Amino acid sequence: MWRFVVGLLATVGTLTLLGIGGCAAFLASAPFTTKPLPQHVVLSLDLRDVPSETTGSSLLGGDLFGGKRDIVETVQLLWQAADDPRVVGMFVDIGDESAGLGRVQELRQAIAHFRGKGKFALGFAESLGSGGTHFSDYYLASALEQIWLQPSGGFAVAGLAIETPFLKDGLDRLGVRVEGGKRYEYKSAPDTFTDTAYPPPARENLQQLLDSLYGQFVSDVARERHLEPAKVRQLIDSVPFDSEKAREEKLVDRIGYRADALDEVTTRAGKNRTLVTLSDYANDSGRPKPRGDTLALVRVTGAIMSGSPRRGPLDDDNVATAEDVVDALDQAAEAKDVKAIVLRIDSPGGTYPAADAIADAVGRARSAGKPVIVSMGDVAASGGYLAALRADVIVAQPTTITASIGVFGVWPVATGLLASLGVNVERLSVGTNAGMYSVFQPPTAAQRAAISHQLDEIYAEFTRQVGEARKLEGSRLDAAARGRVFSGTDAKKAGLIDELGGLQLALNIAKAKGGIDEARQVELRAYPPESDRWQKVVDRLLRLAGIDAQGPSVRAPREVRDTLARLGIVARPGNVRLPPLPPLWR
Repeated sequence: MWRFVVGLLATVGTLTLLGIGGCAAFLASAPFTTKPLPQHVVLSLDLRDVPSETTGSSLLGGDLFGGKRDIVETVQLLWQAADDPRVVGMFVDIGDESAGLGRVQELRQAIAHFRGKGKFALGFAESLGSGGTHFSDYYLASALEQIWLQPSGGFAVAGLAIETPFLKDGLDRLGVRVEGGKRYEYKSAPDTFTDTAYPPPARENLQQLLDSLYGQFVSDVARERHLEPAKVRQLIDSVPFDSEKAREEKLVDRIGYRADALDEVTTRAGKNRTLVTLSDYANDSGRPKPRGDTLALVRVTGAIMSGSPRRGPLDDDNVATAEDVVDALDQAAEAKDVKAIVLRIDSPGGTYPAADAIADAVGRARSAGKPVIVSMGDVAASGGYLAALRADVIVAQPTTITASIGVFGVWPVATGLLASLGVNVERLSVGTNAGMYSVFQPPTAAQRAAISHQLDEIYAEFTRQVGEARKLEGSRLDAAARGRVFSGTDAKKAGLIDELGGLQLALNIAKAKGGIDEARQVELRAYPPESDRWQKVVDRLLRLAGIDAQGPSVRAPREVRDTLARLGIVARPGNVRLPPLPPLWR
């Protein structure tokens, strides 16, 4: 009985904390009416942490209560600020060297639009040289009108590199063999487990990708900094050097501290300038808010999986479940006031059936009369590309990493390792292929042939869909597939995407396809709605209390359940747990 009381009190206490936390979250995020901003403001944008594709619902991640905004909302706010006469300029803190290039290009395009309205854009970097490559942060900074660099910061913007650890020899020494296969030679993801170095096709393809991404960087930096591309390459190859040399070579404009850069902002904006953060600007009652026809925004962010993932209460969102995305697409397709759907994809791939389910939902939305426009982020490869296939138009950034039209399936078999440890594993089974994907015993020759046949079937179906959707066949389809990855620029040449650009281009195309006049404003409505994010928070807090909100029943702590069971009250979940599934087909 004592354990029952303790369990009951623990549940009540956690639910009380849940209520308090919910109130705090509401107070922290609710758009309360605030005093309007002054008539002349400078937008202060902290890009030392470039916005992610989505803000998570992790209880420890900081996104929930920190006022952080995702890349879509950030870009939308910058476009609105460009048209807001009260905003006279922008001050940017620079310093995220690990930002994805697709998101960097989204911000570059928004900054270019802002500057195109006759407004200044200054940036400050404490360092562009103390460790790291500083590739992304300088690429972003080069879009600004003026770059300030701290005297002690230095300049060490290097090129791009891909480093892959190859584990085969180490696994062999441990007695671990990797089974499975891939389709085909350019599908490089499993090579880290099955090879001792880059196979020639993978080396060729990845070098082509690097050359394309670096070429984009050099071309854009040369244009913005008024340098010859050859000069930019020569300077990058001669780093590191000090801040003063960076200024002399026209890679930055001014040397000084952050306070000096802010003094320049005052000079540009006048003595009455007021710095406002993006969060303050977003919550301002006087900000021009979009009104008019509605476009739906549906996101595919992270690995694409089937079903609902059993996340821990403190985990962040890092997967896109087919069920959630399909439901969001169906809701958007059924909404009478939605004129078109923008499908934002940032995913390296996932399971083939899950990605295929999303592609089917895209096709059904189009059949229902709703145009679907895909906007690709940093990456939309393999299953991420498959999900985009049936859209009306596919838009990708020049630096988006996409395609990877292929499949692989691998898993480890630890027979040698177990034998070396004196561990004997016996199997009792029913069915010829039971245990085919075992980590204890290797598959038979017939089972390997069956797995190979399955890979062939998945690849054939994948390429069939690509061929039909993109009107590719024969040698042109083969040159675009076999597991190759492309930059957005090269993907367009291969016929795999339609347009190069960012979210705003996708929105403009969606307006045109939806019959909305180009000059009219639109409301971008997220599916699922923001309230679903808070539902995830509630679910995670419930799990902290030992309550399972994902299943068909509420699962209380064991002591409570045992006591209720003695009273004849028993919860019986209406589902069956399946055996472990075979490896993910990517």
